[in-house]
Amino acid sequence: METPLVIKSFTSENDYVAVKSLKELKHVLWSETLKIWKIAIPVALSLLFQFLNNSSTSIYAGHLGDIELSSFSIYQNVIGSIVFALLYGMSNAVTTLCGQAYGARQFQNAGIYLQRSWILLLTTCILLLPLNIFATPILKLLGQEKEIADLVGKYAILVIPNMFSYAINLPVMKYLQSQSKVNVIMYIGIVTFLTQNGLLYTFINVFDWGIIGLAMASNISGWVFSGALVIYIIVWCKEGWNGFSWMAFRELWEFVKLSIGSCVMICLEQWYSACIMLLAGHLDNPVIDVGSYSIW
Repeated sequence: METPLVIKSFTSENDYVAVKSLKELKHVLWSETLKIWKIAIPVALSLLFQFLNNSSTSIYAGHLGDIELSSFSIYQNVIGSIVFALLYGMSNAVTTLCGQAYGARQFQNAGIYLQRSWILLLTTCILLLPLNIFATPILKLLGQEKEIADLVGKYAILVIPNMFSYAINLPVMKYLQSQSKVNVIMYIGIVTFLTQNGLLYTFINVFDWGIIGLAMASNISGWVFSGALVIYIIVWCKEGWNGFSWMAFRELWEFVKLSIGSCVMICLEQWYSACIMLLAGHLDNPVIDVGSYSIW
């Protein structure tokens, strides 16, 4: 006997029969809206708390002084923006491939795609190290004020560990989102936000470590977030994770091409803001102008 193409009653898992009354229309709208919001709200809150992490660091940088705020803003919106855009864009390949793997019920492939993304993003971080190490001469070459460029270069070297944490947590977030496991990202994001603010208060207001405290708080909170996500997928995320495998090193070039294609639009969008920040550094009072633009 053939399986009917249309089901006979409303369920949350299958397609709906044709809507023939206002009551059925309300049922479909309500059911589908709930499904969307159950995923959309945790994702939105996760992004909100990630944004608040950066905002909190910017606020504490403003407490240190105008030069510190402008320097942090230049790093965050120029050096950090270039790095994050590349890593975030490349990590989008995990969303595409893991979504296909789960749709085809090839769960064992999802973990392999995740590990390939880790390899690619960690390699990218290594290739981007000169951008952090030589941030000061690069910014001076681009016409930025010497005092700001010097402090940006110091901060850029201090937060190198945080850059590598992105290579771990960005693919994991895409991996979990492809499985609709978004609540765990939100909960870990909230804990990370509280942890970072506690560290910022301690390092800046108690120990008076200045810009070193900003960097240490970012490094620790970044790896707390990454470590918690990795522990979750290894210990509790049984479906799709079968442990580390040498298969991750196979077909890397195909994965690289897909990842590069995924990051082009993200990079153009993020680097547009970086160009505006660099132009602000050429105004008559760059310390105030750059700080004001970053706060806005």
